[in-house]
Amino acid sequence: VARVPILKRDLGVEGSGIGISGKIPTGMRATAVKSNEIVGVAGFLYPGSRVDVMVTYTPPGGGSSGPVTQTVLQNVEVLTAGQTIEPDPQGKPQTVNVVTLLVSPEDSQKLQLASSQGVVQFVLRSGVDQTNVDLRPTHLDQLASDRPPAPAPAPGTTR
Repeated sequence: VARVPILKRDLGVEGSGIGISGKIPTGMRATAVKSNEIVGVAGFLYPGSRVDVMVTYTPPGGGSSGPVTQTVLQNVEVLTAGQTIEPDPQGKPQTVNVVTLLVSPEDSQKLQLASSQGVVQFVLRSGVDQTNVDLRPTHLDQLASDRPPAPAPAPGTTR
């Protein structure tokens, strides 16, 4: 806005850097993951979105049950979608080839291992859903089982 003085509160913290590095809190890391229209939830991942991260992989030794899908991280903040650090004001979907997530150093390692061992998928969360769920990995033979599916937990509860 023209003719409005710049105050100290409007400035970044000294040494915080510019661009995305200034958005990374102390002790956290920005970790980039390859994406596409499917992994990126059909283009509806925006900076500020929250996601769970799943990986589908074949366990070492092949395992008798074949591929496994496992949730490796829950309730992770999206820092950037492609080179965008602010959400699109109109909410238009955008296909991006890289998504940058805000994670702890330990979770950064998990994310990199998951992306090197299998196919990573993002699962979009509601912005108000902060609940982490205790999930067991899903094995291929469970998709074709004759057992009826377990009932879904009530909202706000865990299994």
